[in-house]
Amino acid sequence: MNIAETDNRYSVFLIGNNPQEISLMKTNLTKFNKIDFIAEVGFDLRRSIGRVFKANPSYILLDDCYPVKQIKKFIRRIRQNNKTQNIPIAILKSSNKHHVRVDDIQDFFLKDNFSADRLFHAIRNSRKIRRTQIVLYRLNKKHRRQYQSFKYFLKNLFSG
Repeated sequence: MNIAETDNRYSVFLIGNNPQEISLMKTNLTKFNKIDFIAEVGFDLRRSIGRVFKANPSYILLDDCYPVKQIKKFIRRIRQNNKTQNIPIAILKSSNKHHVRVDDIQDFFLKDNFSADRLFHAIRNSRKIRRTQIVLYRLNKKHRRQYQSFKYFLKNLFSG
């Protein structure tokens, strides 16, 4: 699993359409004492895809201000590229009331409660979750044929 990290440095890519909010989050990350966060910022989902491919960050924080359809397309593009498919992605939510239904998201953060310390712990946890997702996906893909043949066998056994 190729996730860019060195001892006390994490590369984070923030994507949102409100420059003031995103710059406050970036400042919050750069002032954190325990870990050195290297934060990059993007404001347009389409342009951010290319920048994510170049930067290969450890974590992506995506604002929920974009339409769900665009968010899903962005995540699909990230997951299709071998270089970026293992990067954990989190959604920055404006409120806890409306829920963005998107697959392949490791975490959600409320913008009001966002802190570098929470992000640090989420990164550590999401790495474990993402590794588990990858292992389960590979096992499912590997054993799908065996499952299908067993299902066919049972169907023939009980129907005949």
